[in-house]
Amino acid sequence: MLLASQHGFVAVEPVLAELDEARRALAPSGLELSATFLGEPVDGTRPEQFAARLGLSLGRLTPSESGFAAALLEGFRAALDDHADVIVSLDADGQHDARQIPDLVRSHLAHGSGLTIGSRWTRGGSSPGTGPTRTALSRAGNGLVKAFTGARGVSDSTTSFRVYQPDVARLLLDERLPSETYGFFSAMVAVIQAHGFAVDEVPIVFRPRYSGGGQIEQHDLREFAASLPTVRRQVHGIRRDMRSNQALWAQRSPRLRAQAATGESLFGATDELTNLADADHFLTWICESLDSQLGARVLEVGAGVGAIATKLAALGHDVVAIEPADNVFPELQRRTAGNPRIEARKITSHDLLAEGSDASFDSVVYVSVLEHIRDDVEELRTAFHLVRPGGTVALFVPAMPSLYGSLDFKSGHFRRYDRSLLRQAITDAGFEVVDLHYMDVAGVVPYFVMYRLLDVPTLDAGSSKVYDSLIVPVSRFIQNHVAAPRVGKNLVAVARRPPHSSPPAS
Repeated sequence: MLLASQHGFVAVEPVLAELDEARRALAPSGLELSATFLGEPVDGTRPEQFAARLGLSLGRLTPSESGFAAALLEGFRAALDDHADVIVSLDADGQHDARQIPDLVRSHLAHGSGLTIGSRWTRGGSSPGTGPTRTALSRAGNGLVKAFTGARGVSDSTTSFRVYQPDVARLLLDERLPSETYGFFSAMVAVIQAHGFAVDEVPIVFRPRYSGGGQIEQHDLREFAASLPTVRRQVHGIRRDMRSNQALWAQRSPRLRAQAATGESLFGATDELTNLADADHFLTWICESLDSQLGARVLEVGAGVGAIATKLAALGHDVVAIEPADNVFPELQRRTAGNPRIEARKITSHDLLAEGSDASFDSVVYVSVLEHIRDDVEELRTAFHLVRPGGTVALFVPAMPSLYGSLDFKSGHFRRYDRSLLRQAITDAGFEVVDLHYMDVAGVVPYFVMYRLLDVPTLDAGSSKVYDSLIVPVSRFIQNHVAAPRVGKNLVAVARRPPHSSPPAS
């Protein structure tokens, strides 16, 4: 519990009395409340003595730097050092009713939020005593924050009455946020959301300060407005970073956390893998899209249960199908046994290279695999070694980061790609892009509805069959009449290792 005020601590004893009520309200839930004053009270009181009479744990921290934002960040460090389970901040000048803390904390824990805001402007909130000018400025400022930074679902982005998840507090210590108060709190919302944490609001009653004063000055407004373009650039940079590791973003979402796969050497979505292996129309479409760009000897990395390897072998390719997952390889081995064109091996591409398989293959194929690999560029550099000069690498990956949902997270996808992200990974690995296009236009909306809006946790056999028999034929028809669709559920890429080329440095 961090108590601070940009206008000094006034009427401390009423604030502490309300904190004590909050402490007693939280106790039956097994939650202990302790408070820290950031700074010095200005009314001549000794708050520690009064807190001791109440039985309230109260500490004092004198920040080493001036400014409200710096004081709060220093309070975060102290709370993290004390291993706080949640961190609450509020002004100590009476405008925040500490008796509302239990409502904020319980909502925060129930929703798994990264940040919970005590909001005067959300439905059910109020701000008695706030004049029309102050109200208009606050609402206009919140609108500017949303317009500039893309912050969503927040109606009161400048208030300091908040509950923080400890991971969020750590994150904010590493971010460069504006130093002025209003810009600091509004930037915090956009940055937290960009990193994937949920931001929720709980209605509060926002009261006039005990001492009055605290008017918004013109320099406050100027500094707030000046900070917005910088925050906008900062948020865009964070989103770019999150785009390449959407699994980290998903881990922070309470909506998706329950979908996480478990097991270091196991694949977490074996049922979905088996159902997709029976999607004959879809797999045939993938293989026919790649066939003309593949050489005679093909390495399939992450072969799963062998559905793609079997179809490539039927098209006349000799396939080495490698699959390292303990719970998948036996099925690959069973399905491909007796096929003279397929060699199944329980091994990774790196191990295969270590055996001395440099330039052993005409083509390397990744179908729904690259998204599972944290360092996709390094994996493609391994493929660069394994394929002969002039040979090709063929990729089929999930597309459109905006589609990332429950099934992606359960399946262990680090990312969904767009054209620029996939092209960058390919060229960074040393390949030249031959073809790069979207695939499965008709699959976009059903996927979005199922795995983003409805958060369906699995792909069952019935859904897979409907998709394969109805949606795939429609998508193929569209693709045949639209040469270069601008969207699609997947991306297909073919790249070539330049002749006489050397592998790029890692």
